[in-house]
Amino acid sequence: MISLPHQKYLIGQCSVNCHDMTISKDENVVTLPAKVFEFLKLLILHANQTVTKDVAIEQVWLGNVEVGKRGTGNAIWQLRKTISELGEEPEHYFKTITKIGYQLLLTPEVIDEELYQSAAITIDSYPPRAHSIIKPVIALLSLMLFTSLGYMFHSFYVAIPRLEPLTAERVTNFEGVEEQAAISPDGRFMAFQWRRELKKAQIYIKDLTDKSAPLRQVSMSEDKETSPTWSPDGQALAYFRFNAGGQCELHVRELITNQDRLIDTGCTSSGYVHSLDWSPDGKFLAYAKAGEASVAMYAYSFASSEISQLSYPNTGEEDLLVSWSANSDEFAVVRSVAMDASIIVLSRSNDSVVKVVEDETMVISLEWEHDANMLYFNALRDGAFVIEQYSFESQSITDFHRDDTISSLAINEKNSRLYYSRHLSQEHITVRSLADGEVKQQLASSSRDMFGQFIAESRHVLFLSNRSGGWELWVNQEMGSKQLTHQQGIVGVPAASPKGSQYVLPIKAKDANSYSLYFGEVGVELPTKISGIKGDVRNPSFSRDGSKIYYSGNLDGSWGIYAYDLAKQRTEFVVGHAAKYAVEDDVGGLYYTRDKQAGIYYHPSDGSEDIQVTSELLSSDWGSFFYQNKTLYFVKRTDKNDQVVAMNDSGEQQVVFSLPAVSIRGQRALAKADNETVVISMLGINDADIYSVPLAARH
Repeated sequence: MISLPHQKYLIGQCSVNCHDMTISKDENVVTLPAKVFEFLKLLILHANQTVTKDVAIEQVWLGNVEVGKRGTGNAIWQLRKTISELGEEPEHYFKTITKIGYQLLLTPEVIDEELYQSAAITIDSYPPRAHSIIKPVIALLSLMLFTSLGYMFHSFYVAIPRLEPLTAERVTNFEGVEEQAAISPDGRFMAFQWRRELKKAQIYIKDLTDKSAPLRQVSMSEDKETSPTWSPDGQALAYFRFNAGGQCELHVRELITNQDRLIDTGCTSSGYVHSLDWSPDGKFLAYAKAGEASVAMYAYSFASSEISQLSYPNTGEEDLLVSWSANSDEFAVVRSVAMDASIIVLSRSNDSVVKVVEDETMVISLEWEHDANMLYFNALRDGAFVIEQYSFESQSITDFHRDDTISSLAINEKNSRLYYSRHLSQEHITVRSLADGEVKQQLASSSRDMFGQFIAESRHVLFLSNRSGGWELWVNQEMGSKQLTHQQGIVGVPAASPKGSQYVLPIKAKDANSYSLYFGEVGVELPTKISGIKGDVRNPSFSRDGSKIYYSGNLDGSWGIYAYDLAKQRTEFVVGHAAKYAVEDDVGGLYYTRDKQAGIYYHPSDGSEDIQVTSELLSSDWGSFFYQNKTLYFVKRTDKNDQVVAMNDSGEQQVVFSLPAVSIRGQRALAKADNETVVISMLGINDADIYSVPLAARH
């Protein structure tokens, strides 16, 4: 029996004919293959010890080195994925010892012989959202495991009506991330993006009518390929390809001849949003392109080969999601600024623009169901993503389906089902050694915790979390975590002062049109708005001495970096170039990033020309860098790992430590702590499968 705080697991006997192990939570059941269960048995027998890969290969895979090398990696992945699927943190159960082996982070104790002989499974658990049951597992083995990691099982409840979830059917179950499903017009095939470990995302096609049919790989290059969309006749796929330099190309591939054609360059996409759609009449491709100050929708005409602009967002706005109407005359786009989003419907034949949904938070997917003439979109509700249904007839929004970490959507009109990706990645915060990446402190819960900032005076960590049901600012202290903001509006990433316990963060109040900068102090009730700062503000940071706040602001239609003097209460312009985030060095210069551009730039304090100091920071990691001790630290990503790199004033680089690929969160995941540690927002296990639910159930 495994005993954890508020939880009991009984591991019963498994007969000689037992071929697998099931682990269940509520109605969810996960099956582990026999070899994975044997590997878990080996870890339990040597709990808190390192089980080397050689030992695992010898005892579990009977000395078959080649099979065992792949098997150990697959086994630990499946165990981590199983724990994550049951709503818990795999980092508290399993530890990878780089290049050596693995550990089970629990202490075993033999239990009563009567329980040892039992094959039944029982559980006594609290709270209800944290429980799971392990069914027949290990022949002739029954253990009691104890741990003091009580904090990791936090649960939160929100006193609002909950939508009864639909019965979801798993469509894919591969190792890695399956995303951006697109259904063929006849409903038979699903194209999707699949990103496996150590590989770039590639496009595959799955036969939905024949489960035994093998996958067909569409991608023919070694580049990242995303956002598949079918032609109306089902004979071609349009998609985005990101070349080695990170530039986006729009391609069309004929599926019968495999002929591939480059349509345009300069397209853009973010995360797993679907920024590309083929009109039902087959005449146009609509796709997102980034301009100097905004992201707009463009159309490629197959008849004339001409490219024209479809949408005209204002400065700072992004039109990234698009879906056509059934008659191909109208199209819906999601227009967003930071976390704020609205859905607008535009006409190709006239200049009409109709806003149908507004005041949403982080809309990350959009699909137009043609048969019922409804929009489906995925929006943030009470800290979690929920699929919403918009009816053009009633002009109303209805909750459609809730699940854990829902991502991109696709609709199959032929079988009346909606497809979506369910992610297992769960953001949490670690404080790591700058010498070797060893974890010194970890903030983990059943909620999403990210964008940690270190308070030097108290050594506490500020962070954003949805623990209370909505996104708020929290601080981690010795006695636990405390909420600092309380429904003041939509909060942005904070910045902690290097002096004292002060902090700043952008907040868009409920009645405001833009973000304002708020100043707070840990221990004081609520942060208060800083008066005298005009325009929309984002991404604050403090000067080295704590006397100034740097922030990205939008005045007169252009973004740049401004400095606010706390003592003088005065603002001055510092640098333009659509600058997005900046940190100060020892001599008053600024390292900064530019919106939608890779790399880090330097703005000297003497007014001389700005220079690019590195091109290796991705545009999606625009805030993942900091400066201390005459060294610039930043995140560098490769197909194999995420690296924290140190660069001195001479431009010489050194990899400080490496973590598995796509384990560090994007945007502003890196922050300085003290001289020996760094705060990193982590993704944990990164896995996603595609599921489907019936549309008719909610019509």
